[in-house]
Amino acid sequence: MDTGIPSPRQKPTGAALTPEAETTGLSARRLDLLALVLGLTALTLGPLAGGLFIFLSLRNQGEANVLAVTTVGASMAALGMGVGGVLAWAGYQGLRKGPSRPFRPGLRWLWVCLVGLAVALPLGQLATSLEPGAPVAFPLFHVLGVASPAVAILVLIGWGVQGGAESAQDDTRPTQRQVIAQLTLGAFGATAISFALEAIMAVIGLFLIGMVLALTPGGAAQLAELQAILRDPARWQDLDTLARWVLKPGILLAVGVMLVVIAPMIEEGAKSLGVPLLALATHRRPGSVQGWMWGVAVGVGFAIAEGLFNGAANLSFWAGIALLRIGATAMHAVTAGVTGLGWARTLTSRRLGGVLAGYLTSVTLHGLWNGLTVLMVISSLWAVIQSTNPAGVAMAGLGVLVGLAGLAFLTTLIIGVAVYVTLRMRGE
Repeated sequence: MDTGIPSPRQKPTGAALTPEAETTGLSARRLDLLALVLGLTALTLGPLAGGLFIFLSLRNQGEANVLAVTTVGASMAALGMGVGGVLAWAGYQGLRKGPSRPFRPGLRWLWVCLVGLAVALPLGQLATSLEPGAPVAFPLFHVLGVASPAVAILVLIGWGVQGGAESAQDDTRPTQRQVIAQLTLGAFGATAISFALEAIMAVIGLFLIGMVLALTPGGAAQLAELQAILRDPARWQDLDTLARWVLKPGILLAVGVMLVVIAPMIEEGAKSLGVPLLALATHRRPGSVQGWMWGVAVGVGFAIAEGLFNGAANLSFWAGIALLRIGATAMHAVTAGVTGLGWARTLTSRRLGGVLAGYLTSVTLHGLWNGLTVLMVISSLWAVIQSTNPAGVAMAGLGVLVGLAGLAFLTTLIIGVAVYVTLRMRGE
């Protein structure tokens, strides 16, 4: 399948302007001013939204999980301050200094991220058991544990593509502000679009499930029970209840289709918007290096936002889930990068084949990742139901092992794709 990856000798033909000549005069200043305003807005609203979420949740839910609530609220604040602060800095630098430098991160930032991750994992897991200080101490380690590997991946790929950059023409290189803009779009725009569309699809799915239950014998009683459970999300913490409902054939099929097919299509589609939007805003056709790095930055931003909120769902095994999230972060970065390459080819050649090939490749990798994760979750729930049946427990354990082995293989494949593409970008 043609994914739009150029050969080592192929030079990008679409970059017609210098990095900042793509927007000149008032147009450039408008973009910088917009970045500054949006960054300051996120920087302000993030902490306010996080604090309001914590206040309302603890006020309206007397038995709320305080640690989970404070972790989500702190994640909202950190996302607003972190990503918003970087965007505001980029806008200010544009207004003050003009053209942006090429994105050439030093490896010292990689080591900073690795040290941050090494500190966050053990201390974060320890902090979850601290009483009564866990709601105050843990969120900091949660944010550090999610953001560190994501930034490390961005730095490593950005460093990798700069080989020969001193002799290469800078009009083919991604700039610092371009990468920051894409990171912001991934963290805020792509996640918001994905959440909204997935929520709509979930509501449609629940409606269809309700109709099926209502039309089956004894379905009215099951429908009433399902409605009662949906009104009290805390009941989903009961593994017996969760297993009994999720493993119903109709619900299992709906969950599988949603997570393995629909969610990857939505999320990869949302992440793919970054490259054409930035190309339109800057009046340029990106080269292959820019398409790859712009896409990777969107994927990293998306992974940070997803990891901050999804990682707060199960804090009992937080460190283990955070380790698994590293693979998911790499998956989001690489799949968005592959689609970005496809967009670079399409915007240059004006043929849809490049972006379609990149998108289908990304959806396939994403769907395989989600499918293996679903297999592990379903196998674990099956073990709950079969707790008194040794054969059933053994089958469930085999399913978990197959899922883990599949994720390990897929992670290796994704890393291989990242290394392969990055090396082919060197010197272009």
